[in-house]
Amino acid sequence: MKKVFSFLVISLVSISALMAHPGRLYLIGDATPNGWSLDEAALMLTESDGIYEWVGDLNTGELKFLETPDWMPSYGPATDGESLASGTMTKRTEELSTNDNKYAVTAGRYSLRIDLTGADPQITVADGTGLPDKGFSSHYPVAIYPIGPATNAGWSLDDAVEIPETAFNSGIYKAQVALHSGDLKFLKQRNWGKNFGATVANDPITGEGEFNIMTTDDGNDNKFAVTLGQETTYYVTVNAVTNKLTLSLNEPTAIERVMKSDVMEGVYDLQGRLVALSPIGLPAGLYIIKGTQQTQKLVIK
Repeated sequence: MKKVFSFLVISLVSISALMAHPGRLYLIGDATPNGWSLDEAALMLTESDGIYEWVGDLNTGELKFLETPDWMPSYGPATDGESLASGTMTKRTEELSTNDNKYAVTAGRYSLRIDLTGADPQITVADGTGLPDKGFSSHYPVAIYPIGPATNAGWSLDDAVEIPETAFNSGIYKAQVALHSGDLKFLKQRNWGKNFGATVANDPITGEGEFNIMTTDDGNDNKFAVTLGQETTYYVTVNAVTNKLTLSLNEPTAIERVMKSDVMEGVYDLQGRLVALSPIGLPAGLYIIKGTQQTQKLVIK
């Protein structure tokens, strides 16, 4: 028997003041489990708005903290090479700034807590021996970005639309995207080098359907050749588990209708704790969906 579930939105109330800080925070560096890989940066657990925690094993090396799977904004010590310890952090927001400071880490098990709610960002570092892991480490990027002349962004990294992962480490990405004729591929992060692309160069797309994709980390930069009579908005699904791209004109789910004009940052409980990166598959209850432009209340029955 097929399991059927539905979503009912009974109230859409602006509550953005409740979520004034980044929805997520990441660890990156050769001291972390996934090294310097942006698309595999370790995600901290959001305990409440502006409070982030992580418990786990670190290697000898360097680390800093990111607000998104991109190099900025980032947080580090006041001086590059400081030992990982409790204290005030500095925030880096510009590429040309000189304060790209990183912590020096000695291998061990750590408990990390970052507080962005005060005038200056603070980190608390404690021994994590005996504590269970806290936080996430994903095999898949938390979002992908369609890019190329087939999109309204063209080749502009800044204008590329974010397609969020439906759930943490699901490897599935869904969003509504306007397409027209031109080349198309999907970036794993908002910079060049790592993509989901076609299995052959100029693989044709002329409308709805399912298409094979492959990761192009090895430099094989195959793109889809989209040919459409006019601009058409599709519901795009990229499945990195099955290596499939699906384009559909079907109606979205209730969740997608709620957030179609925004980029989802996460789903929170009423205490402000991050519970998922997407509402798909969550149990019945009352949640807060935070986007980059709006924050909304959602009831799932």
